[in-house]
This record gives sequence, structure tokens and C-alpha cells, in this order.
Amino acid sequence: MALSQLYYSTSMQFMDARIRDKAFDIFNALLDEGYPDEQAIPIAMAQAKKWAQLRRHTHDLGFSGQCVHVVPHPDGWAVRRADALKSSFVFTKMADAKTKALEIGKREQVGIVLHDEYGEVHQHIRPVGGR
Repeated sequence: MALSQLYYSTSMQFMDARIRDKAFDIFNALLDEGYPDEQAIPIAMAQAKKWAQLRRHTHDLGFSGQCVHVVPHPDGWAVRRADALKSSFVFTKMADAKTKALEIGKREQVGIVLHDEYGEVHQHIRPVGGR
């Protein structure tokens, strides 16, 4: 069942509207990919908050707005663009997802953001050669 903006938990009611909207988008996309509600809600909230933080610091870090993220997925680990609602690639091992993300990052000169199993940002990798 998709989370609508008419209903949301009290933990989301004090979020900035732009961040809350992003959390809704992420949550619904995670449901489409097979995540259970109890896993999708905290991941969506964490990723939306990190999305907002990354947007504020993008220029200072030398990242374009098109970072590639390695995120947890029900089937292992996914590679997805910062604003994408669906994963580009899914791997059973994080190392394989990281390798693919690094390949994309190098080819397109974009930053890589690695998340842990809870969706929290674990590491930023600057674009090769900067932009």
C-alpha cells in the first residue's frame, strides 16, 4: 500500500515539506521494489534527510547533482541515481554494487554515495577528476 501525503506518521509531521515529499517518493518506490513497510519507512526518512543534506553541500563537496548511490535492496544492494525512483542495477553483494557504481562514477565523473544496511550514508567518494 502506497503511503500518501494525506496520511503519514507523527515522526514526519514536523519535517520540512520538501523533505517529506521526497520521503514519500522514496517510500513508494521502495514498496514498488518489494521492501516491507517496516523497513521502507525508516530507509525513506533517512534517505530523504540525507538527500536534503547532500543538496545543501553538493557544491562544496565538488559533486554534481547526479551522484550514484549504493543502497540496500530486498535482493541485496542496488545502484541508483540520486533522484531516481527505481534502481539501475541490483546485486546480491555490496562489493559488486560498489564496483558498478565506481565504474559509472568514473565514466560520468560523478560522486558515489555508499549507504549502510539501514540506508544511512556511510561514505562519500568524490568524482574522479572533479567537475
